[in-house]
Amino acid sequence: MQKRWLRHLLFWIPYLILEVYTEFYWMKVQYQQPVWSTFIHVFWEEFLQIAIIKVPMVYLMLHFITRFAHQSKNLWKLILSLISVLILFSCFGYLYLMDFVIPYIYSHLEIVGLGGFGTMVNSFMDKIFVACVAIALNEYINSQRLRERERALLKEKTETELNFLKSQINPHFLFNTLNNIYALARKKSDETPDVVLKLSKLLRFVLYETKDKFITVSREIEFLNDYIDLQKIRFDKRLAVSFKYEADDLQTQIMPLTLIPFVENAFKHGAGQSTKESFIEISLKVKNRELNLTVLNSFETLLEPEPDGIGLKNLHRQLELCYDEFNMKTEPGPNQFRAELFILLNQV
Repeated sequence: MQKRWLRHLLFWIPYLILEVYTEFYWMKVQYQQPVWSTFIHVFWEEFLQIAIIKVPMVYLMLHFITRFAHQSKNLWKLILSLISVLILFSCFGYLYLMDFVIPYIYSHLEIVGLGGFGTMVNSFMDKIFVACVAIALNEYINSQRLRERERALLKEKTETELNFLKSQINPHFLFNTLNNIYALARKKSDETPDVVLKLSKLLRFVLYETKDKFITVSREIEFLNDYIDLQKIRFDKRLAVSFKYEADDLQTQIMPLTLIPFVENAFKHGAGQSTKESFIEISLKVKNRELNLTVLNSFETLLEPEPDGIGLKNLHRQLELCYDEFNMKTEPGPNQFRAELFILLNQV
């Protein structure tokens, strides 16, 4: 409320100064009166006219604009209302000048040449000027307020969608990991308890740390290492995994769970569908805010390829919401599958 009143004062006070200065200069040149006396008379003339004529006129016009402007069927009502207000208050301005200003404020001066159609037109132009300026500023402020509201709604919508996508990925990740534990349990592996402990660590990350929009690259790499260790227990010696990474700044911010869908797919569709010796090679490089991830895994081309799950689809949508520039690419080849990810990371 205080900002609103301040905004209105910041319009009317400079307008009063402009009117007083213009009228003062004209009266000084025209009648050669003392400076202070001329200023006092001009100030009261303009102050009273603004207070009793122009201010009510402007706010009445803004009332009609608020009431009719956004309804096309009331367009003519708006036009007629604004014209009627302008004519009415122009008449008031004319009467104010002829019946109050000249007889009382300038009673000590012999003012001639006023009155009639010319003075009426001048009063109308004076009122239409202040009305146009006030309405233009009001519409500009309203448009800025609407833009801010749209940006806030868009941000809220984006955050809601991101949270929804994360809520889909979390159970998806849990489902795949539970499958790994199930496979070990069926083999009655002694490593099952270790897998459960590692899983609890991963889930703690997924449930709590992914609530933030961004985390450090070092934390994402740590999570990826834990996941790889978990998978190594399941596949044992028949799978060779290589994870190499370099980063010029490990505190660089990245969206949580950005890397895991590619690595997860390599385990699931590569080693997970093969009974032979398999390999997965993961290369991550973060330099000058550019992230490059390459995942290469063995792949049996005779197997029927599975349709893409929600992991990569959700990741693609999350990247669209968080980054301006990124690229995801997959290249199936003979006996191997290659996936690449490029992101120009934001400066957070």
